[in-house]
Amino acid sequence: MVISDALLDIDQVNQLTGLSQATLRNWEKRYGFPKPQRSEGGHRLYDVNEVKKIREVVSLCKGGIKILEAIETVLRGEGAPIVASAAAAPSAVMVESLNEGIHQVLKALYKYDMDLAEQYLSRLGMRLSETDLLEMVYPQLLMQVGDDWENSRINIAQEHFSWNFLRTRLLNYFKTNKMGVNQPKVLLTTPSGELHEGGLIVLAAYLMLKGWQVYYLGVNLPMEDLLHAYEGIEPDIVCLSAIEAWNIEKNWTELEKMKCVVVGGPCLAELRKQERPESKRISLIGGSLHSAVAQMELLLHSAT
Repeated sequence: MVISDALLDIDQVNQLTGLSQATLRNWEKRYGFPKPQRSEGGHRLYDVNEVKKIREVVSLCKGGIKILEAIETVLRGEGAPIVASAAAAPSAVMVESLNEGIHQVLKALYKYDMDLAEQYLSRLGMRLSETDLLEMVYPQLLMQVGDDWENSRINIAQEHFSWNFLRTRLLNYFKTNKMGVNQPKVLLTTPSGELHEGGLIVLAAYLMLKGWQVYYLGVNLPMEDLLHAYEGIEPDIVCLSAIEAWNIEKNWTELEKMKCVVVGGPCLAELRKQERPESKRISLIGGSLHSAVAQMELLLHSAT
């Protein structure tokens, strides 16, 4: 299953909500709900929040509420939420302030000044929540370090120093121990041949703050060892990150043995070009951190 950052096709909505395509079309025609967007070819496309509303309506109907009343209840915002709504978009002033703070952190790191980098990062933390830091600051820092190294604006020593600083602080989130009761159990790793883990650590930290039971296995994990860990941990969902599509393709058959796998990272562009039958167990998820987690939550709800 391929899930984009914001838009899902009607087949994916069918899988995530249990509603047939005919029912979705009928509701749209009779009640004006849901309200999909249209592709250039005229195909229906639904964003994650719209799918959330559909699931709320389905839940209310199963509880005995009539369809029209259920729709009106959800559209008034009175339905029980399944996925937390996205945070309000930051203002232009806030974005400018964040960008300046991020620039100061990087400037200090490139001078190998750990204490100064820590001070600037702490100042950002005073104005932002922990989840905001993970959504808006760490991804930007990691991407900028990578971009600066690839474009020879910094050398390997500066890249290594910066990455180790950021990795150490992200790993501190692993000590939060906010595991919630009956929260999803998630296993995160990169397959054999994949050594980049920045985005994966950010995701792991974010899920820990949300109370998920997180099992982080690091990078470059051979498939046989992943399967062994899968059998021992019995996670609800497995998250893989990769740069090279081949490192996912070569393991596709083995991954199909797991009940729910999500794949992210730069490999997505190439994987989405592959003419492969849709998989009900493997989903390709990209986009922002919030959107990716919301999509993961939808997948887990659809499996229950």
